Amino acid sequence: MSTIQGDPTPDALDSRRTRNAVFGAAFGFFVDMYDVYLPTVTLVPAMIYFIPADMPPNTKAVTSALVFVATLLGRPVGSMIFGYFADTVGRRRVTLWAVAGCTVTTALIAVLPGYADIGIASTALLIVLRFVDGVFMGGGYTGSTPLAMEASPKGRRGWYGGFIGGGSALANCVIAVATLVVLQFAHEGGPHAAYTVWGWRIPFAFGAVLSIIFLVYYARSVDESAAWKSTRKAKNPIREIVLGSQRRDFLQIFVLMTGVWFASSMASGILPTALHEDSHLTATQVTGVLVIAQGIHALFFPFLGQLSERIGRRRFIAWNGVAVAVICAGSFALLALGWSSGFFTLVVVALVIRMTGGSVFAVTPSYLCERFPVAARGTGFGLGYSTPLLVTSFYAYYQNWLGHLIPRDFTPAVLLVLGGVLITGGALLGPETRHADLSDDSARIEGNIAVG
Repeated sequence: MSTIQGDPTPDALDSRRTRNAVFGAAFGFFVDMYDVYLPTVTLVPAMIYFIPADMPPNTKAVTSALVFVATLLGRPVGSMIFGYFADTVGRRRVTLWAVAGCTVTTALIAVLPGYADIGIASTALLIVLRFVDGVFMGGGYTGSTPLAMEASPKGRRGWYGGFIGGGSALANCVIAVATLVVLQFAHEGGPHAAYTVWGWRIPFAFGAVLSIIFLVYYARSVDESAAWKSTRKAKNPIREIVLGSQRRDFLQIFVLMTGVWFASSMASGILPTALHEDSHLTATQVTGVLVIAQGIHALFFPFLGQLSERIGRRRFIAWNGVAVAVICAGSFALLALGWSSGFFTLVVVALVIRMTGGSVFAVTPSYLCERFPVAARGTGFGLGYSTPLLVTSFYAYYQNWLGHLIPRDFTPAVLLVLGGVLITGGALLGPETRHADLSDDSARIEGNIAVG
């Protein structure tokens, strides 16, 4: 059958759908990670706005960490809720719902009053809104990432998955850039400094605007997953993943992602604070270090994903775990010892920490989708990706406990060693997946099926 002249060929249409879906997932992951890590950079110079200066240091550290942790704890809840609907209602629709929720909560955070205005209620409101934001974030990737991977051809999922995962490093870079720009005209300082009172609000408002742009793009450009539309639908995908035929796959992913989140919490969540405290750089200098290191790291993601296409996802992840336990942990130890000084030396150290501690996200989009069948992939991806946060989100408390045994500055290195062991062990417990057929549900899911 000939194609009417001027109309796109079926192959061209498929290629366009793939590009739109992958770009949409990468954009969505970028928006998600931007919201997740915004407090770790943007609020560090302004936490005195929400936390009184006379609060005991340990309490202050735990409270500051809780602002970040609240979001992480919300994500498993969101993954369970929105993952279920991603498998039963549709990937595309759920993605739009979730990001719309993120838009509203991020905008509300941008207008919060401070401790001087309403007392401890300001801290409580910030933590609650961050939790709600996390619930919506947990829904964003349960739809968009499986949709993109299902639209990607075998042999190219590593590259496209790396492109999606690159949203993580790029988000960290953009957060740092936004904060650096604001610091140029809203200087940091005490509780009445411009940055403390209103400067930090600008990156949050920018995050809300980014979410709106994403919603417009995704609604106009991304089609529903053909694999999801053609598959039989699971009656209860949550039960199938946690208790059914996929429970062993889920447990293996849980071990792996527990290690990944320990590594990410240190390499992304703790790194800005460590640079502030251990290097004695100013907030502006620390932000400059992060801009350079994370900008360079983001460029590597598609190539790292393609490397997993050549050597295998399992091998890539296992060796990345070794790098986390040895190189990333060692780099944090150098920071704690004070052996790393000078702006450019710290750029190199920060880049090494990011390359070893965060590069596994170049492979997790493709690998996690390849571990679960179409009928429960949204739920499997979401729960596998997020539920380990219920363990790792309390890293600040683990650090406090370890701080009674060793100097606190060395506690990130200990958690990185643990994370690296879990990553390598989790990878070795699972199979190689790069040749999986993401449109085939045969022999992957037992019973509990309704005709879609």
